[in-house]
Amino acid sequence: MKQLPDILTSATFWASIATMWAASGAWFTYVAAAVASRQQTYDGILNLIEGLEAELTLVSEWAAGDEGNSGYLSKTRAQLTLEHTDWFNPSLAVFKFSTPTLSNLTNSPYAKSLTPIVRPFVMLNHSIRRVFDHIDRYQAFVFGDTAMYQNVLPKFAVNPANLGSSTMPTNIVSPHPSMMRLTVEEQVYVNHIFMMNEALHQSLIGGADSADSGCLYKAFRTARKALQEFKEGLKREPLPDWFSLLHIVAGLLAWVGFWQLMRWFEIW
Repeated sequence: MKQLPDILTSATFWASIATMWAASGAWFTYVAAAVASRQQTYDGILNLIEGLEAELTLVSEWAAGDEGNSGYLSKTRAQLTLEHTDWFNPSLAVFKFSTPTLSNLTNSPYAKSLTPIVRPFVMLNHSIRRVFDHIDRYQAFVFGDTAMYQNVLPKFAVNPANLGSSTMPTNIVSPHPSMMRLTVEEQVYVNHIFMMNEALHQSLIGGADSADSGCLYKAFRTARKALQEFKEGLKREPLPDWFSLLHIVAGLLAWVGFWQLMRWFEIW
């Protein structure tokens, strides 16, 4: 009959087994939590990218985002007055849009992981804000004098603005102001509307030959390219290399505990 060890020996043995297995289990539990955390971050970044891509599609309507579209190329005012008679028209309504994901990118819990695209998207957000601030001033001027607006609009003989639209307006067929019987005050009014539209389209939105890298046309393309490159290179953050060493240590502790247990019961 096997002689049982004394209580102190038994207690010491089982305490050592429990310690080794607890240490091993704690390590692998920590590793599982680290893997889950990295997967959660990876999934969160993917969701954020999906939101940014959706908003870039919306911005694309304004920034001439189609492939091969050169945007609003630089032209003389004389050329613009002939090509864009709609820019004189007070019914040319310009609407804003919302980009909450883009605007709050730097406040995202994943901002630290988005370093390569933060600057391009901050610049894009700035470009959008410049456009929107100009639109606010434009609308304040156009609708600020209700009597003038009501007097001028019928002379353009066009359909009213589509107030349900939320995209960049396309050209409205409008007669040239020189063909209308406008008073001096009305001429000043429509000329100012034209110059505000000129600033909006030529400077703030811009085109391929724009000298301003912060115009919407160029800022949009810079941000879109940065996002595409970031998405292509995106991978789940790997565990540190030194984790491998601790994997071995934890595995050895579990094995030694199991081996000692087998010896205790004289199975090995």
